[in-house]
Amino acid sequence: MKVLLYSAALALILTAGWQLSGREPAESATTNAQPTGHETPRPNLISLTRPAPGSQHAVAADSLRGTEVDGQLMVDERGALVLDEQLRHLFDYFYTTVGEVSFDAATETIREHLRASLPQPALDQALNLLLRYIDYKTALADLEREFPVVADLEGLQAREEAVQRLRASLFSIEAHRAFFGAEEVYNLFTLQRLAIVNDDQLSATDKAERIEALRNDLPGEMQALLVPQLHHQLSDETAALLASGGDAHALRELRMSIVGPEATERLEALDRERARWQQRLDAFQAERQAILDFPGLAESDKQAAIDELLHDSFAPSEQLRIAALTASQ
Repeated sequence: MKVLLYSAALALILTAGWQLSGREPAESATTNAQPTGHETPRPNLISLTRPAPGSQHAVAADSLRGTEVDGQLMVDERGALVLDEQLRHLFDYFYTTVGEVSFDAATETIREHLRASLPQPALDQALNLLLRYIDYKTALADLEREFPVVADLEGLQAREEAVQRLRASLFSIEAHRAFFGAEEVYNLFTLQRLAIVNDDQLSATDKAERIEALRNDLPGEMQALLVPQLHHQLSDETAALLASGGDAHALRELRMSIVGPEATERLEALDRERARWQQRLDAFQAERQAILDFPGLAESDKQAAIDELLHDSFAPSEQLRIAALTASQ
């Protein structure tokens, strides 16, 4: 079970954190102040999703032709760059083509897109952030060799801390928070959840309650984004558990550790409902087959008997479902 949980955690930490990151409020690149009890009104923001009319824009890799650039550029009313996760989305959108094109070519495409889209001083700010991001990607590759992906909690925690230190050394506090803040919140949640799951001093119920409390402490929007990811994880781990011969008790513990007690109760109620349905369906199929196999009965009489059995066994809405299931039989 722990191997299954660690494997899922690796996938979540390395990919889901970024996918779930970021719908945090945008922040101006020129603003360093933290929120206070007397917040000043936010400046008007201007969206620059496309290059300015008449500008020259570098041709992207073939795989990006016909696609919409992932990442919205924003400036405030003074023309300063607004820092949020969208800028990192934009960088990564072009860097996904590395392999199809060289890293330098992808970088130049980003620069051309920024030059075509942004006014000053936002342009210089974005280009400077791009340089920091290149340094980060380069250093991250070196860090990956020092902290390879491992299947133990201590190694995962050490790797996450090293990545955060690297980011803090290269980016301003504001850029660090804008680019990676939501991802790091999610990764912390994942590591804390793993620590709870693998605490042998806790009962399954205690684990589930603590994990649910952790999840409830996440920002509301991240909780909503987390739901489909958790269900996908649960589906994968359930399939692996059942394939390895896991029983109902192990399945309950798995569900409790991932989606918590309330969702586990709903899933178990659904299991019971499905089991009752399958029992009814199996009984109908057996009786139907007995009718079909009865010797000396005309085909029309057999069909009349099956129709009567269908009517007596299922509600009208269910009969349509049964008819679809038996149509090809």
